[in-house]
Amino acid sequence: MNLRICVLFVAFAAFTLPVLAGQASGEFTAGTRAPIRPKYAAAFETPDQRDARKMAVEVVLSEAPIDIAAAAAELDPHTNVINQSALRDHNYVLLWVRPDNDVSMNATYSETMTQFVEMTGGRMKAEMTANTPDKVAGHVYSPKPLKSMDGSSYTIDLTFSTEVTRPPAGTKLPADGGEPGKAFKALQTAIAGKSWEGISKNVTAKHLESFNESDRTPKEKLDDALQTLGFWLPKKPGKITGGELHGDSAVLQVEGELFEGQNALFLVRMVKEGPRWVFDRATKAGMIDK
Repeated sequence: MNLRICVLFVAFAAFTLPVLAGQASGEFTAGTRAPIRPKYAAAFETPDQRDARKMAVEVVLSEAPIDIAAAAAELDPHTNVINQSALRDHNYVLLWVRPDNDVSMNATYSETMTQFVEMTGGRMKAEMTANTPDKVAGHVYSPKPLKSMDGSSYTIDLTFSTEVTRPPAGTKLPADGGEPGKAFKALQTAIAGKSWEGISKNVTAKHLESFNESDRTPKEKLDDALQTLGFWLPKKPGKITGGELHGDSAVLQVEGELFEGQNALFLVRMVKEGPRWVFDRATKAGMIDK
């Protein structure tokens, strides 16, 4: 093989080889259950469930590799991850990493969905050797066996190292969300006023088709739309605080009421259909203080 061909081969391989998964070792043991012994680590950034105005890195420690690129591209990466077969059909451990060795853990036995939850500052310790926007690595452990609420014991001794996978960066939207924000505000006004006409103009064609089944009365169409959108969106019109534009898709940050006395951050995806921005979907990103 001459030098030119070798160089071309290496360049081609660099663009075609998959990104290598991070590494994990150690084990989580709980009573007589089989230990969870993860081999793979992957990570993505997500709103912090303690305060969704801040960000944390969610680390997935798994027995089988996950599709981290697919998860990171989703509006709700966490839900995508836990529904992948690598987690749905196996036991796993999730970590949420913050600055200053602040780590939360959820170890899950998938068959029974039995979960063990711990955090640092008490019985679990964390020693992070890397915690940057691009990489997380460290050791989480329990210095001695811990007791669960039912009295059974468990121990933590897990080491991991992985890059943080991020979707391509978008263009920052103004605080009011720009044109996608205007369309979302129109939808909020229509929902508050229970206006079928306003709702139908501000949702995707796919949503409109599902609401607009021929055998339904106008009231049934409206009720279905209000119920479906009410599952995704704040109970009252929320406040747009910014967002990001990705071509014909935009993700808005919306703060609003989850239930009485508790606000949350919602991530709202708007898409462009023809000349109009319309609502596609949303997810509850986490709790916030008023």
